[in-house]
Formats: sequence, C-alpha cells, structure tokens
Amino acid sequence: MVNSSIRGTRRNVGAIGQVKGALKTVDLSAMELRVLDLMHLGKTTKEIAARLRIPERTVVLHVRRGLRRLRARSAEELLSLIGAYHQ
Repeated sequence: MVNSSIRGTRRNVGAIGQVKGALKTVDLSAMELRVLDLMHLGKTTKEIAARLRIPERTVVLHVRRGLRRLRARSAEELLSLIGAYHQ
C-alpha cells in the first residue's frame, strides 16, 4: 500500500510491471498514487473523493493522468499495473 503520509511530493514509481511491453520509470504525484491506491482497493470515485476531501471531478482527473502516464488503455489495465506495484 502506498504510504498515505506522502504530502505534495512526487514519487518515482519505477518499473511497475508488464502490460503489453515493459514499462519505463513513471513519475506520479503523491495524490495520484493515493487515488490509484484507493481505486485498487475497490473504492468508488465518490468514496475516494470523500476520503481525500477532494471533488469527484479531481478524482477522475487523477485517474485519467494515471491512465496516460502509465500508458494504460483501460481502467482494468490500470488496476493490473497498480496491483503489480503492490506485489
């Protein structure tokens, strides 16, 4: 699980796993990591927003950025990458 005490820093996630090719080092913000971690735990957008005290739209934007930065084509692919990170 991503350390929830990270505040305002960027964290180098590194090679997370393989989905249609090796991933290179990816730079995600601490909030993006928190959102993706909660998404991986099965939380809904509304639950994530409430827990992190941010608007739902901001949660959606963090997920979109995660998709783009990790080069995932779908939410399922994104979740598999985050799952590989947790192993």
